Amino acid sequence: MTSPTAHSDRITDGVTILAKVYTDLLRQAQDLHAVGLKGYGLMLGDPADPLFPYRAVDMVVFDPSRNRRNDGAYQPAFHAQGSYFRQYEDAGFVADPADLYTVWRSAEAVGLEPVAPFHVHRRQPCNFSSIDFRLHNPAFRWHLIISLREAGHPVVQPFAVDKEWEDFGIGEDDDLEGSELAYHGPEVRPLRLVLSTQNSIKQVA
Repeated sequence: MTSPTAHSDRITDGVTILAKVYTDLLRQAQDLHAVGLKGYGLMLGDPADPLFPYRAVDMVVFDPSRNRRNDGAYQPAFHAQGSYFRQYEDAGFVADPADLYTVWRSAEAVGLEPVAPFHVHRRQPCNFSSIDFRLHNPAFRWHLIISLREAGHPVVQPFAVDKEWEDFGIGEDDDLEGSELAYHGPEVRPLRLVLSTQNSIKQVA
């Protein structure tokens, strides 16, 4: 599998998402939210695109019933991030490794690569939280947050994220409070969101 660490180091002030992909993403996120489930997944881009990795031409929403967040190996670490994460079992997510592998191989088969994670804030505003920063994979240059705190009025915001591997991860000994609150630091900045009507889409099976 190709590593996203090969991405360009160029600085950008915005990301572009195909309008149809954006519409499908919001619909699926809202449908999951309506039945009490958290949406999360990956945005996909074309490595041949001049705007790569800052243009998404497809996306994959993972099956939230396979969220490993509450598995014994992960739940104590989430509980250590504060009372919010002990109160809400859907606060946070861990993608199943088998799902990640399948998506990556399927994307590569049609010439695409994951370019950014996305996830839904079911109760929180559209911020990039402290735990979002700690769990963001530093191989990706940006991250998309969808706030459905007001389900009928979704708020979508991409963020540029610049971090190192030593800042990655959470642990059961963290003993933190307020990890759901906005991260304040120069490593994270909001990006403009541009919707494109370009029709060229390579569909992942």
